[in-house]
Amino acid sequence: MSILFALLGAFSQALTSVLQKLANVAGSDQDRSWWETTKFLLRHPLWLLGMLCMAGTFLFTALALYFGQLATVQPILVTELIFTLALRALWLHDRIASRTWGAAGLLCAGLCGFLVVARPQEGHGRPSATGWIVALGSRGLVIVALLVLSRWGSPARRAALLGAAAALVWAIDAAFVKAATEVLAHEGWSGLFEHWPVYAVVVSGVLGTVLLEAAFAVGPLAASQSALLIVDPLASIAIGIELFGEQLRNSPPAIALEVVFLAGMFAGVVLLSKWAPPEMVMHNRRSPRPVATRAATDVP
Repeated sequence: MSILFALLGAFSQALTSVLQKLANVAGSDQDRSWWETTKFLLRHPLWLLGMLCMAGTFLFTALALYFGQLATVQPILVTELIFTLALRALWLHDRIASRTWGAAGLLCAGLCGFLVVARPQEGHGRPSATGWIVALGSRGLVIVALLVLSRWGSPARRAALLGAAAALVWAIDAAFVKAATEVLAHEGWSGLFEHWPVYAVVVSGVLGTVLLEAAFAVGPLAASQSALLIVDPLASIAIGIELFGEQLRNSPPAIALEVVFLAGMFAGVVLLSKWAPPEMVMHNRRSPRPVATRAATDVP
């Protein structure tokens, strides 16, 4: 169930990215003010459908985390890149190079190999207050260090550092979501809003979004996207083990294979971010000429 819902979440997020990007293409008019563009998007069916899919992403991810482990769900969400690529090929008829499909295959092989070898197992599910303090404090210090370092360097370096900071926040957010689903399961909807995890989800979600937008703004998408999709699974696996007592196979051969498969998956992420077609195209019904906008496999 966790794998199914994680895949649905990844597909829903890919659909959100494509729908909202196409709506932005339709609304891109130099003669429009930002307020007129916003009003246009709020009335555009594709943008509204994208918002509905975004809500589906959150629901599916929350269900996946309720049924499964962080170490399973967060790596699977990386398949959003593949779903986005497939949507662009089948729906938008973008031309996808063979090497790009090869990178997607490498990502899939690495992900499947890791899950088969690691066999993540559920832990105790209820972190202690001390555990939360140590986990949040240590990650917070790393996030602050990444933000300080991101003030200097090339655009690619700054984007990668901000993407890594956003990834750590999203990993923490996933832990909050998992904690909130546990509260919901035991105490119902009324009890959910009497405990802190649901409010922490909102705060971390907003912070993660701000950092992600900053990463996209300062440098190339390939740098920020690669950092985000590499750091997030690694940080989530560590948090799952540390906070929730999740277990991976830890014999020396298993650890060696897990490292190899994760490296393969991350290599697929980097190559897919680099080799994805740089243009997202929407054909106008009134004109045979395409309308294009900059985009890679789009954001997670």
